[in-house]
Amino acid sequence: MLYSEITGNGQKTIIFIHGNSQSLHTWDKVIQHPWLTDYTRIMVDLPGHGRSFSSTNPEADYSAQGLALHLREFLEQYSDRSYVLVGTSLGTSIISGMNPFPSACKGAFLSGAMLSSKNITVKDMVQPGRSVAAAFKADATDEEIDELTDNFIFRADKAVKDHYKSVYRSTDPNLRAYLGKSLSKPPEIDKIANLTAAGIPVAVVYGQQERIVQTDYLKRTELPLWKNQIFKIQDAGHCAELDQPSAMARLISEFTENCL
Repeated sequence: MLYSEITGNGQKTIIFIHGNSQSLHTWDKVIQHPWLTDYTRIMVDLPGHGRSFSSTNPEADYSAQGLALHLREFLEQYSDRSYVLVGTSLGTSIISGMNPFPSACKGAFLSGAMLSSKNITVKDMVQPGRSVAAAFKADATDEEIDELTDNFIFRADKAVKDHYKSVYRSTDPNLRAYLGKSLSKPPEIDKIANLTAAGIPVAVVYGQQERIVQTDYLKRTELPLWKNQIFKIQDAGHCAELDQPSAMARLISEFTENCL
């Protein structure tokens, strides 16, 4: 079972999924914001991250599909209630890769969305000239980690960036290596088609200063975008939850009220 933490005891539930080489603490400032204090907030550590297990079978557990399987198994304990899933970066890919998709989920809020399909690969999403090598290497150099951090985080101060680097270094190195291998292959699940078939609202959000993902690639798909738009948060990069937690909390609250 994945490690998780629960904050609050509201009638409506939001479950938060972090990104690559992060932990549930990426959501700390978001979940404590007044916009969200009336909700039950559940933060999850993915396999190889935070306080969840390090795998003895990384080829299976740390593949994109393996991570999605573990998340779906975790969510089964909440099948008796309706909830909204909130993910950032890799978390969006894991959420959209769950198949069958959990029926208790009534909406998916995807920040820094990275959704592969039959026609869209990771390379199609990434901005030209941007290096994300450290995200998929077991042993990245300090310089590569610094570059990844600067590409992920636009506005947040040095303390936030230093915390991100510390969490990166504590993530199981095998996670990045085996995840990279799995993402280099054609996706097992068409994640855009999978989300569309779920029949739920999907909010897609990027930082206005996104440095990793091409933010308009989903406009060419049939994804059922909430309010028929892709949201852009000012003064935020790929990790908008770290750059602009207040703006994220407000938008998550509005989306949750719409879905639940």
